[in-house]
Amino acid sequence: MQLVGLVLTHSFTNCDFGKIRKKYEKIIYPALEKYMQGTKSTEFNPTISCHNPSECLSTIERDTFTPTPGCASLPTADFARKTWAVFALRCPGYSRVQINSLQEVKKGEDTTNNCLEKASHLLGLWRRFSRISEE
Repeated sequence: MQLVGLVLTHSFTNCDFGKIRKKYEKIIYPALEKYMQGTKSTEFNPTISCHNPSECLSTIERDTFTPTPGCASLPTADFARKTWAVFALRCPGYSRVQINSLQEVKKGEDTTNNCLEKASHLLGLWRRFSRISEE
């Protein structure tokens, strides 16, 4: 068993979006691609919905760090740890965000398609963030 922390409700308005975008391209994207193990993100047709950089990061945080049925281990993935490190470095106050609850995760309860679908959605959100944070 593993313990997974849920990080909830942080305002991303004071983040350095340009530096987050660069870190995404250099360290998060390669780890996310590796996690997807060659699966094409278009296989799942994710709906991408965020309208500004802060909203994108809030959605990325929620979808990365909130375990869901069939994919509870995602918050412990390498790309998730790198996402947390980038947020902590580039968003004032993020490292002090309280862990509001802990949940036990049983190994083997994840299904590959559920996790890959969620990772595909995250990839789309990161792409959207990258586009709108350049504007």
